[in-house]
Amino acid sequence: MKTRLLFVDDDETFRGVLHRELVGFGYEVESFAHAEAALEYLRSNRVEVALLDLRLPGMDGLALLREVSGLDPELPVIILTGHGSFPDAVSAMRSGAFDFLGKPVPLDELELALERAVEHGALRRRNRLLRKLIDREVAPEIVGESAAIRELRESIKRVAPTDVRVLIQGESGTGKELVARAIHEASARREAAFVVVNCAAIPAELFESELFGHSRGAFTGAGQRRLGLIELAEGGTLFLDEVGELPLALQPALLRAVQFGEYRPLGAERAEHADVRFLTATNRDLQIAVDRGEFREDLYHRVASLTIHVPPLRERGSDVQLLAQRLLAAHNANQSTGGSRTFTEAALERLQAHDWTGNVRELENVVVRLVTLVDSDRIEAADVDRHLRPMGRREAGGLPSLDLETLERSAIVQALTRHAGNRGRAAAELGVATKTLYNKIRHHDIAASEWGG
Repeated sequence: MKTRLLFVDDDETFRGVLHRELVGFGYEVESFAHAEAALEYLRSNRVEVALLDLRLPGMDGLALLREVSGLDPELPVIILTGHGSFPDAVSAMRSGAFDFLGKPVPLDELELALERAVEHGALRRRNRLLRKLIDREVAPEIVGESAAIRELRESIKRVAPTDVRVLIQGESGTGKELVARAIHEASARREAAFVVVNCAAIPAELFESELFGHSRGAFTGAGQRRLGLIELAEGGTLFLDEVGELPLALQPALLRAVQFGEYRPLGAERAEHADVRFLTATNRDLQIAVDRGEFREDLYHRVASLTIHVPPLRERGSDVQLLAQRLLAAHNANQSTGGSRTFTEAALERLQAHDWTGNVRELENVVVRLVTLVDSDRIEAADVDRHLRPMGRREAGGLPSLDLETLERSAIVQALTRHAGNRGRAAAELGVATKTLYNKIRHHDIAASEWGG
């Protein structure tokens, strides 16, 4: 993406010549002859560097500099004039100018000054974001004090101020979307949209239309132009959940959007550009998917510039108790289910002893069952035992007697049995997408006869 530069000079010939040179330097240039027009543009657009003539009709360059600094204190401004003097330079620097150059300025000197100004502006913005991060808690929605969660918060704090693409990995139900939202909320893009795309839930034939949009008449039934999710995320964050489920045939179009921010709506004659940050998540090992030819290697390296691992609940120790109490408090505060229920110490210990193959999502389902079905205000260990699914539970201090593959297979069979083979309802109980459940059934070679189908 090109760096956007604001250029203001009332000399039409000089402005035209230098505009072409600045474009040749690689900048996206917005040129104006008057300060008022430049200010109007700045009120609704962001630029990375400004180049202002000192002598302008109406509002002069120094007055414009002060107005610009008020709109964006971090924007570096270079003052350019053919009437320069030492007092002018002092006034410009005192008003916040990054540099002061006299006309005629050698092009190589101007190019170097602009590069330095852009780097300086980026550093100032980054420092401002870091100060804000220090002043407030990062990811307050992520509950827990375990070492694994403290490390997760630290990772979010490090990556949030950047625009680096992050792959969030973790088992189903661990809270990968919550991590993505936390990154967005701690970033410079937090005032813009956070758009979620579930790659497993959108039918393959509709994926490009949903993501990139389409023009009127692009296909039968396309009566009007439709904005794609990538356009709705302009200036913000696009979160691609379950990216590992994206069909191989659709991955090249996504690759171009991720790599260059470029996409073409269906039926459109020209490509569009989106200023979005891409975050992705998966419960699969994408490197294994690459080795199997199920996921493009170039796309993998693009989405996984950095990887964050979200720990499973069974590795978070006493966080289970904190989460259970937080979930119970939320239900107590709810007017429709409200009450004053509490967990006994024994009940909390029993919850912590469970293996939680469904992670936080499974814990939330258990709390809902306890709130709904237990009459007493005190939730006892016996209540927990009744409403925990038996697979994967272990005695406190013990180890599971079955491996995770066996436990997962057993959970799927039991869910399908309870719902008479209805995959949608079984998937909802297990906290996975229906497509994921179908894949799991094939993976475990589960026959319909096992659930009475």
